[in-house]
Amino acid sequence: MLDRRAKDAGPRPRVLVVDDDDQLCTTICEVLRDDGFATASVPHGAAALEMAEAHEPALILLDLRMPIMDGWSFVEQYRRASVAPAAIILMSGNADLEGIAQHLGADGHLRKPFDIEELRSCVASRLDTRGQGAS
Repeated sequence: MLDRRAKDAGPRPRVLVVDDDDQLCTTICEVLRDDGFATASVPHGAAALEMAEAHEPALILLDLRMPIMDGWSFVEQYRRASVAPAAIILMSGNADLEGIAQHLGADGHLRKPFDIEELRSCVASRLDTRGQGAS
């Protein structure tokens, strides 16, 4: 069920959560769905490449350290393959997360552990910015 913030907003922006922590993915997806976003989650970069191609998310929340394909490799392959890449927000506890985000050309970062309001603010600001730039 959509809440009042999403009723008249038209199509809901899609957010893809890429992290091997199932509980974190579930929590993030629930919070963002409550805020009116369409969400999906996958446990590694290889699955994220397939999901992003099929569903064209507006925003990708991406962990850096995952099995099968890590965040670094995902960004490299995704940017090469995507015609209109989504905004990417890195999620990590790495001490140099800001530097890594700059190096990878990410649109932002969330240092783990982050709180729900920080997540909401980051997602809303990235999607609002992209929406205004597309007009």
